Amino acid sequence: MARLSDLIKRGKLPEKEKKEEVKIRDLAGLKETKKEEEVIKIVEEEESRSEEKSKLDIPTEAMEEEISELNLPTEAKEEELVEKPDEKSLESISLPSEEELTAPSTEELEKQKRIEDLYTITYNFIEDILNNLKRKQRFTIEKGLEIVSDIVNTEKAASILYGKAVQGKGIPDNLAAHSVNVCIYALMLGIGANYSREQLIELGITALLHDIGMIFVPEEIIKKSGKLTATELEMIRKHPYYTYKILQTLGEKYSWTAEVAYQEQEREGGQGYPRGLKGDEIHDYAKIIGIVDVYEALTHHRPQRKGYMPHEAVKLILGTQKDLFSNDVKRLLLTKLSCFPLGSYVKLNSKAICRVIETNEDSPLRPTVEILFDSRGRKLPKKKVTSLIEAPLLYITGTVYESDLPAK
Repeated sequence: MARLSDLIKRGKLPEKEKKEEVKIRDLAGLKETKKEEEVIKIVEEEESRSEEKSKLDIPTEAMEEEISELNLPTEAKEEELVEKPDEKSLESISLPSEEELTAPSTEELEKQKRIEDLYTITYNFIEDILNNLKRKQRFTIEKGLEIVSDIVNTEKAASILYGKAVQGKGIPDNLAAHSVNVCIYALMLGIGANYSREQLIELGITALLHDIGMIFVPEEIIKKSGKLTATELEMIRKHPYYTYKILQTLGEKYSWTAEVAYQEQEREGGQGYPRGLKGDEIHDYAKIIGIVDVYEALTHHRPQRKGYMPHEAVKLILGTQKDLFSNDVKRLLLTKLSCFPLGSYVKLNSKAICRVIETNEDSPLRPTVEILFDSRGRKLPKKKVTSLIEAPLLYITGTVYESDLPAK
């Protein structure tokens, strides 16, 4: 059997037998049963060591930016995405004859705008919650459930919002944006897992709220560019507990969100925290949120490193962190968080710059692209498209941010 890395290089995914479906566990049991004795014990121990500081029983220090607490490498050796043709072959490359794109209708443009506006609406919702927490005020999540439902019920909304989140244009780098991005990425994986509408809404709202406890990690720790001390690291590791306590104030109806969010830093082999849960002890929602949380953090700049391109982040997770996540969620990450999402910009080995207009789950490294600029950076007079699956001599060499496109 070919190695996974070799198949990825050729833009292919290994065939999966039907019986290897992603395992989905319903929340019914979680909603109906009482909290686990271990959770109660941990919570009681924390409460016994803390003063009654507010209605929410949470720390008073706040922050406005999020941080990745994972000890990730600052550089990764890049492998070629696919096998390169020889130099002589490249000299004779000419773009295939493509069909011209049809200009989008007014109705299509309006739908696109409405979907993109959902990002801002979601951002404002979570930002309001964070501001309430800073003032130690209570909040409700009904509006958030409506927003997530709108995303779930709107055709292609998750895919379009994914492209917007990855490009990051006009999106601030803070906790609210991180939360929205993780929500969108989690929905993409949930769709890949064939979740029901109800499950997608449960997953989406929990992903949106999963890191609100970070608001109470001291700001000086969040902004520190050097290595964290053991005490500082311990402060960051408390954020799942803070999130748990906050979400518990929503009442019994939403107690399941608190339990799932409490598990988002747990890892498959017991390497995570705060309880060192393993395998099936971790809820499937928490496993999905955990891996996309890492993906989101990797694709953004940090004081100690530059942000990775989307395809680089996927390769890094499947390489250096493969033991932290289950095979199911890794497969979902590779197939649903396409290395080159809709709307993203890429450069070909011919040096042409393109925009991704259609992805292919079976060959995620070879999408259909709209060619925008030729090898000399000149804008094409007519819009052209090509399927990289049907053009074996062409392949993607990297991602291009919109801000780095040639002047039009």
